[in-house]
Amino acid sequence: MQLIDTRVLIVEDEIVVASEIKLRLEAMGFMVIGIVNNGRDAITAADEHYPDVILMDITLKGSMDGLEATREISLKSDIPVIFITAHTDTPTLDSAREASSHGIFTKPFSDDELMAAIQQATISKLMTTYLEAEDKKKDDADNAAGEAED
Repeated sequence: MQLIDTRVLIVEDEIVVASEIKLRLEAMGFMVIGIVNNGRDAITAADEHYPDVILMDITLKGSMDGLEATREISLKSDIPVIFITAHTDTPTLDSAREASSHGIFTKPFSDDELMAAIQQATISKLMTTYLEAEDKKKDDADNAAGEAED
């Protein structure tokens, strides 16, 4: 997968902001696979479409915020989540750091910051997947060698 083929889900409750982010991402060459405005729909979209990266606003419509949605998504998958928020208070930012290690951006943010964060999250996921596959190969080889000795 080339980084430019990265599939992004936008979770943002303000349609004007979501539309602007979508246009910016598409101009950078990323593929936006959807926009949702609440936590439940974010979880459903993540399950159905398995995006490469999720851009998640912390404050969303409905009873579930972006932090809770991210926690639920991370229980089921390894999709990197990058938070976007207008809130800069320490408790909010600390909660976001605990929920995801892939970045937090305060609005407004630059295209360069956004591109770098998406690329970093994508590379991190690719490397993790590769290393896990290598570990599994090694474990399988070790198990096969152990069975051959028996």
